[in-house]
This record gives sequence, C-alpha cells and structure tokens, in this order.
Amino acid sequence: MIQKILFPSDYSPSSNAALPYALSLCRESHALLMLAHVELPSLPPLGTADEENPEADEERRFRELVSRTAVAGDQVLVHEFRTLRGDPATEIVRLAQQEQVDLIVMGSAGRTGWRRILMGSVAEAIAREAPCPVLSLREPAAASSAEPPAAELPQGQAPSLSPTEFHQAELPAIEANRSSAVALLRRATAARATDVHLDPLENDVEVRFRIDGRLHRYCRLHHDVARPLVSQLKIMAEMDIADPFHPQESRISLPDPDGDYDVRITRVPVVGGESIALRLLNRQRLLRSLDSLGLTAESLESMREMLRLGEGVVLVTGPAGSGKTTTAYSMLHALDDGRRNIVTIEDPVEYCIDGFRQMSVDSRHGVTMTSGLRTLLRMDPDIVLVGEIRDAETAEIAMRAASSGKYVFTTLHTRDVASTITALRDLHIDNRSLAGNLTGIISQRLVRRPCQHCRREVSIDEAQCGLFVDQGVEPPASLFDNLGCEQCRYLGYFERIGVFEVVLPDRAIREAIEQGAPEDELRDLLRSHGTRSLLSDGMFKVRAGDTTLEEVRSMTWVPFPA
Repeated sequence: MIQKILFPSDYSPSSNAALPYALSLCRESHALLMLAHVELPSLPPLGTADEENPEADEERRFRELVSRTAVAGDQVLVHEFRTLRGDPATEIVRLAQQEQVDLIVMGSAGRTGWRRILMGSVAEAIAREAPCPVLSLREPAAASSAEPPAAELPQGQAPSLSPTEFHQAELPAIEANRSSAVALLRRATAARATDVHLDPLENDVEVRFRIDGRLHRYCRLHHDVARPLVSQLKIMAEMDIADPFHPQESRISLPDPDGDYDVRITRVPVVGGESIALRLLNRQRLLRSLDSLGLTAESLESMREMLRLGEGVVLVTGPAGSGKTTTAYSMLHALDDGRRNIVTIEDPVEYCIDGFRQMSVDSRHGVTMTSGLRTLLRMDPDIVLVGEIRDAETAEIAMRAASSGKYVFTTLHTRDVASTITALRDLHIDNRSLAGNLTGIISQRLVRRPCQHCRREVSIDEAQCGLFVDQGVEPPASLFDNLGCEQCRYLGYFERIGVFEVVLPDRAIREAIEQGAPEDELRDLLRSHGTRSLLSDGMFKVRAGDTTLEEVRSMTWVPFPA
C-alpha cells in the first residue's frame, strides 16, 4: 500500500504539470502527500515573499498551488512541507530516506541550461539512489492527463518499478526521439568533451568526460543501465557484439543535427567487463586558421614561411593530446587552394575532410603505414601527410619523398625541437639528410585558459617575478586566479590555447645538425638565435592572461624551476 508520497517541485512547468498525477495517486491510495520545494538559484523569484518568514510564504504558495490543481471533491491531506537547499538530487533522496516515503512523483526538467546539459536530469540521479520507486513524467502533455506514464496502476498498490528499472527506462528518453547512446554523446559534446570513457567497476560503470585535457567524473551507471547503452554504441559502430574477447575499433557517424562530429570508438576487454573509449572529433574545430592557434607574431610568420617554401619535411611534435593533428591539418587547410593534390596516410583517419585523399592503416588487409605511404607516393601528390612516424622505414620513405620535391607533413612524439633531431637520428636518419630535408619543426603543448567570467586579478610575489625574469619575460603587474562559475562548470578554466616552439632552420642550424651537434648544443644554439622555448612561450601567455602559472608548470616534459 502507498501510504506516503513525496512530491518535490521547483515550480518549473514540468514540475507543475506532474502535480495532477501525484494528486490522483493520493486520491486513489488515500495516501499522505509530502511537499518539498527545491530551491534552485538559477530560477527567478516567484513574486513578493514574506521577508520575515520566507519558508512559511513558500508553504502557503505551494498549498495554494495544490488547491488550484486538485479536482472538485479531492480530499488531499498534505502531511508536511519542506524547503530543500543544496544539491536537489541529494536533498530529495535524503528526505525520502528520513521520512520513509513509499513513492516519489516528480517532473524531470528540474535542471535547465548548462546545469541540465552538463549534469543530466535530476530525476535520473534520484532514481539511482532513492530508497523507493520513482515516477517521473517527462512530457507536460503526459503529466497534465493525470494518467500513469505506462500501464495504469491498480488502486492502492505501489508501482512495480525499481529505481534501477526506472533509470534504464528513463535514459533513452533524455533527448526526444534519441537513443541513450546518442543522448550521452550529445551531453558530452555540449560539455566540450573530447573523450568519453566508460569503465567497469564492481557494481557500476563509471562514465568520465575529458574536458580541456582533464578527465572529470560524470556519473556512475548500474550495470543493468550500462549494458544496453554499450550495446547501442557497438551496434551504431557496426561492431561484432557477439565477440567480447577481442579489442575492436570502429567509427560512429552521429545523425543531424550532430553531423559536425565523428566518433571514434575503441572497445577493450578488461578485468570486470569491457572498457569503452570514445574520441569525439569536431570537424569545425579541426580546420582552424593559423592565427587562431595561439602563435605569437614571430612564430606565426615562421610557420607561414614554412608554407611558402613548398617542399621538404615539416614535423609537428609533442605528447599525445597536445594538438599536433589540429596544427598539421590547419597548415594543410592553408595550402588547400584546389590546385594541389593532398593525400594522407593515418592510423586511423581521425577526420574525414572533403578534398583530401585519405588512406587509413588496415593491418588486417596488409595496409601498413609503410606500404600505404609507398602507394600514395605513386598518386602524383603535391602534399603528403603521414599521421605519425613510428619506425625507421617510414621515416626513411618520408625523407626520400621530401628530397624528390614532395611536401611532407608528419608528427612525432618528442619533448622539444632539439630532442626531435635526436629522435630522428635514433631512427637511423643520417645528419646530411636531416639538414637537407627539414623545412621546419613545431613543438607544442596545450594549456587551459582561465575562465573569462570568473577570473580575478591577484598580486604577484617576488618569487613569481623571478620565474618570468629567468625566461627573459618582463613580469606582469598582476596574475590571474580563477574562482569557478557555472559557465566553466566550476573548474576555473574554459578551453585551451597552444604553447609553441617554432623553428625554421637557417644555415647555422643546418650546419650544426649536419655536423652531428648533440641535443644540448642544438638547444643552446636555438636560444642564441632568438627561438622561444616552450617554457618561455608559456610565460609570455601567462603575462598576457591567456593561461596561469599552474598550467605552465603542468606541461609535460617541460623543465620548470623549483
């Protein structure tokens, strides 16, 4: 028997529309109704309030709403009224536990704007944790009919819908006419995530988003909820869902209006189940103008000079996730005037670009980076992009292509420009070939920008001034600190900017490379020629307010004074 029903509301249209159904259940079950006003700071005030006793004023207004909504003859006993402050889902679950309610009836649009996009539905969170069944009416039209959302409930009986079952049923309806998989991907793209990870735990599956280069926990899903979601992802990617034992890779093309995104999915069997990694690829963010990457005026001019030369090898280097692919594609886009044949060989092809002839490595059918590159060189290319140099044979073919007049772009995992020469030597590229074929080297990292909505100026101390002076940068009058706000999801940062070391080799640098100068000597030579190091460029961006000292300290492989 239903004895006590909790109806939480934030006075939103969805909440108000769910009230008639809650009242009808009370009438049929002779149950007590507990009202809870959920305070959301994003909602506008509801008119004149009793300043001396605002909670009493809220209770009066809530009871008037119940009276207006109840049908003639209804005898609804309002058991208690509560005002909930803090996280809505947490407070509603706590109240349901304390009062031992038998059923929660609510509308599902409690969050609006960025809060709903980033954090999901409050109803979903409540359904995962509530100690009793939860009924959520998602559509105002359905709510106003005072009919149960599924089969009609027998009078006086609680619905046979557990929180887990509810969540499994609710998730596919997060976005109208969308699957739960598409809904999750849309939330991730709205949150500016570049990656989504689904990792099995003992009792749940943890979902994490990578936003601005950092992983953040999004939610946990019960296995009963996660299994159909993962199955949807694999079906969309045309994976073999009957093979749980082997790693699989594929792609997902999102339907309109999400067509600007491609999704690369990797599935790996791990202890406890299977782990899913989704890379969200935004075509619009890939083909960017060079002056939007974060280059200084000097570095931008050096990069444009590389493009004017039209032959040789251009290397874009840095660790994984440092923006190498974006920089390389932006350079190709700047060269794409319709009169050049641009071909690429990648493992795998991350972005499908109109006008480029793109080949993907396919080891199952014998297409390796080396064999694919040899084939592409017979297609009369003007410009060749090699996704990454991983072995000596690929490096040798790229150098030979450059010496024959082709313009070759490629990436490499190295610390900085000087260490790139060492890495190529380790791949048995001789010094004369390096000196003759290298057109340019770009080493880069990505650092987060302070949120423009919540950043504040703070004073700079003597030790911090010394860090700028050590890098030949004039210290700023102040630095920026970030507080965190709703716009940046209380992270303090919003989007990223590149930090670069750009080298256009001149005669002295080429001679040093040809003579086999060691890495430290090359690094000193670059500094003497006025090339900014990654650390120096980072400090310039701190001075300009484009990043923070903490972000520059976090750059991988970049030495930072203690």
